[in-house]
Amino acid sequence: MSYTITDKNGTLYTFPAIFSLEKCADEINTNVTNTAYTAGGRDIADGFLLPKILTFSGNLQADTSALFEAAKRALVSACLKGGDLRFTDDVVNRYIEVKCKAIDWGVPEGPESGSIQFQEFSITFKADKCFWKDDTETEDDNIVAGNDTLTIPTTGTDYLIKPVIQIDADQAADVPGVKLTNNSDAGMSFTYNDPNFSSGDVLVIDCATGSVMRNNNDTAEYFDGAFLRLQPGNNTIEYEGAACTITFKFRKVYL
Repeated sequence: MSYTITDKNGTLYTFPAIFSLEKCADEINTNVTNTAYTAGGRDIADGFLLPKILTFSGNLQADTSALFEAAKRALVSACLKGGDLRFTDDVVNRYIEVKCKAIDWGVPEGPESGSIQFQEFSITFKADKCFWKDDTETEDDNIVAGNDTLTIPTTGTDYLIKPVIQIDADQAADVPGVKLTNNSDAGMSFTYNDPNFSSGDVLVIDCATGSVMRNNNDTAEYFDGAFLRLQPGNNTIEYEGAACTITFKFRKVYL
């Protein structure tokens, strides 16, 4: 298994093969208060996951003092900048956005002659968004002739997902009114009533950021209701509206 980190400018750093993920900690948000006039307590927290803590450790080494200094500076610089931490093996490719929380330095060791310098490192990252994500985005395309029921599978994901929903008016029809309901998530739904949503237009609803864009213009005033979530497993989505193509875009998430 190999690990890399890519910063916001696209600069990629590959961790030495000897470095490994030593600890990956997830914690549930809890806040138990004492119950008056009876034994025990009551948890008043929301029960959602807290930011993830990841710890990498390994020995950095090089054949000469000069090479060791260059490797050390590259490692420290990549960790301090943070970015997308990615792991790759023969089965899956996933990433998580991290920030550097701490770097623990061991004592540099090596002979005075300057050959084979090495130093132990332990690097702690914090992931505010606590899930690993698939490297490849899933796109589920659905061509509908009008009112229809869609099945959007997310089998394998550990948690609910907030998708991007793209509606293309590409079936030679205007789409002035749209309603989507996820019957697999307590009937959460939204409507989009836009008299200007004409044939050839593209509507993009980002359920994670809350943006609503038709042809790259903000049209949130026509949106009403809840931004949809996809539950793990099969999601039954009810569509009401004219003929169009509905695409759900998302990445499965993992602890």
